[in-house]
Amino acid sequence: MKAMIVRDGAILMNRSRVRGADGREREIFDLPGGGHEFGETQEEALRRECLEEIGARVRVHGAALVYEVRTWAPDRTHLTFQQVNVAFWAELEAGEEPGLGSAPDGAQVGTAWLPIRDLPSYEVHPAGVAAWLLADPGSRPLGIGPFEIPPEL
Repeated sequence: MKAMIVRDGAILMNRSRVRGADGREREIFDLPGGGHEFGETQEEALRRECLEEIGARVRVHGAALVYEVRTWAPDRTHLTFQQVNVAFWAELEAGEEPGLGSAPDGAQVGTAWLPIRDLPSYEVHPAGVAAWLLADPGSRPLGIGPFEIPPEL
């Protein structure tokens, strides 16, 4: 489950620092959210994940997008990771402000509001989510991908 939280033309993203295969550190951005725990509904899972990652309570609305991500082994003979994400429109509960939650993802260092129109100037993962957000809302497909993500993510 992933959260698409949009406010004033900007989308809330997790901000992470990762070291690439070349050894250089870079800043990347992705949607807050994660997986189910046994017995949770999708809405419960997303609310919990947002509290853990962005330290804020959210109200979950309808599904926005389904996308697949995957990572190939270095020799490209097999996949080492594959996941289908359902992104839901969501909003922060009244009085909530995002930051670094109590159980952030491993490389996560905070959150950021990125202006949607400026998304091409950031390293957003997967890049297809940024392109989807920039598209005319009337022409956005429900499903996109698969998108390849580097092993360091």
